[in-house]
Amino acid sequence: MPRLYTLNDAWVAWLEGEKFPVAIAGDSTVDGFGTDDSIMHLTAGARDNRNPIAFPRLLEQYLREATANGILRIYNAGHAGTHIKWALDNFEREWGNKSVYADVRMAGIGYGINDRLLYTSAKAYREGFRDDVIQMVERFYEKEIQPFLLTAQAVVEPGVHSDFIRLYPLRTGEWVNSIANEVKKEIAEAYDLELIDLNKYTEMFLQHSSYTLAEVIPDGLHFGNIGHIYEAGVMFAHICPRTVWVEAKCRLDFSSQKAVTAVPSDKLALAHSSKDAFKVVADYSKTDRSDTKIMGFWVFNNANRLLKLTAYKNHLDSQTYVRVNGEAKSLNDLETDLGQYDLGLVHLEVCTGDSDRVDFKGFVLE
Repeated sequence: MPRLYTLNDAWVAWLEGEKFPVAIAGDSTVDGFGTDDSIMHLTAGARDNRNPIAFPRLLEQYLREATANGILRIYNAGHAGTHIKWALDNFEREWGNKSVYADVRMAGIGYGINDRLLYTSAKAYREGFRDDVIQMVERFYEKEIQPFLLTAQAVVEPGVHSDFIRLYPLRTGEWVNSIANEVKKEIAEAYDLELIDLNKYTEMFLQHSSYTLAEVIPDGLHFGNIGHIYEAGVMFAHICPRTVWVEAKCRLDFSSQKAVTAVPSDKLALAHSSKDAFKVVADYSKTDRSDTKIMGFWVFNNANRLLKLTAYKNHLDSQTYVRVNGEAKSLNDLETDLGQYDLGLVHLEVCTGDSDRVDFKGFVLE
């Protein structure tokens, strides 16, 4: 069936100042159980969960900043301890006219982790979960809500816990990945749905970030604060078309097609030669000495390692500084090492300082 909306439709609506609510439906991995502010939520349709550390709320904050839209909403429709059959049983209470989510336009469908506990064979798990996801997709369409799919967050459960071998033989991360996540990929293709592969990226974060697993996923199942911050970045990077995905050495400057800049094109200088490889730079006087933001980038570190960030400018005496994830950092040299940054979202902003000089070349991540 034809799509009602895409995530890019949502992005454009937000740029236009619309609320355009998007919901994320799922279990405790969506709800935020395991974060500092986690609360058990089980009442369908009766609350607007604004756990400040859960990834839906963080995603909302990032999107509001990126679009300068203070009313857009990302609803957290996660319920700890639930599975998709529960979601279907409570569908009308959760998404009906009297629900706090009644105005939602798009809904991401998670689930899959707790669903493995309902079955004792791979075939039953696959068939049951597949039928449930299809039913939920079709019920969203009946309400003119555009569904999209999310694979389940990665976990550290390579084998069944000793206490659960007899009761829950499928209680491993591998079963979730090879059954539930594969089912979602098949349904996404069959129904022409957008899919964000959270499992792929969260597995990468578990394996390659500089954080210990005790910091990221202390109980082996639920992400803590650090993990939810990363997940929000993954979601943002898939929704925001301005995001620069970095997997190897990368130069960010005024020639980037994803740069957001306040510098008029006629004020830029095209370099005839440059020892630092920047081919276009900003180097001119402005009419006031106000601190002005001149450039911004949203970057997603998708390398399997920390990336070193270096900033470049033209003149030692200029007041140019940068903000990295909101933290101001002075550029005291023509080439300034700004430190190393882990996997996930990095927000870069360049400002003139209290100066009438606009002076900046760009960044290098490597």
